[in-house]
Amino acid sequence: MNFVRSAAAASSILAIVSCASVARASISGSFDIAGTVIVTNTTIDWLGIVGPPPFTPDKATIGAVSGSFGGLAGTQVTIRDLNNVTEPVGTFPAQPFVTFDAGPGLGTLLINDVFAGIYSPAGCIAAPPAVGQNCTPPVPGGSPINFVNNPPAPPGGPQATATFAFSGITSDGGTWVANFTSQFGVPFQTVLAQLAATGSVSNTYSATFTVTAAPVPEPGTFLPLFLGLGLVALFYSRRKARV
Repeated sequence: MNFVRSAAAASSILAIVSCASVARASISGSFDIAGTVIVTNTTIDWLGIVGPPPFTPDKATIGAVSGSFGGLAGTQVTIRDLNNVTEPVGTFPAQPFVTFDAGPGLGTLLINDVFAGIYSPAGCIAAPPAVGQNCTPPVPGGSPINFVNNPPAPPGGPQATATFAFSGITSDGGTWVANFTSQFGVPFQTVLAQLAATGSVSNTYSATFTVTAAPVPEPGTFLPLFLGLGLVALFYSRRKARV
């Protein structure tokens, strides 16, 4: 009987030690999304691109994937609209941003940083439009948008690319960064003129999210504690065996 109890206690210790050396890894990898974006001076709203218009609000379609996101290509995410009150340019308290419709177990990506645009607002009024011009719109509180006028040159005139970047944390302790791109068939001066005239601009976009897993604690960090608990269990098991 003593042998049986001791063997059981020893097995408990081994199980505890094994648990100490195995930790659940947080999500990691990358995924692309695509959809439609509506931008004003104070908000960014997202629309899906599945089916005929009107598109579904707060949706985007996943494209290429890697790592934890394998198998999600072609499915959708729910992506939360942003405004410069709760998600201003710069760092702010984390807010829910992206969830995975076909992978709820992957948790939530929370946004806590909107990177400021890197160009001078003075470029926004450059005339006439030309290839190589760049601009970050002069929005109160800052803008995340980076406009660049790209080839081809006249007679078609330059066409603009808008880029912007966000970052944040995952609900399981990791981090992520995302780079967004929207391409226009006209110069950014035309895009900004539309924004001034109507209050908003709508266009398709694509984005790549790169997710980094949370650091996994070294097994030795918790090993002494678990060994101590195991020895206590062994002591009481042997004590009961003698009673």
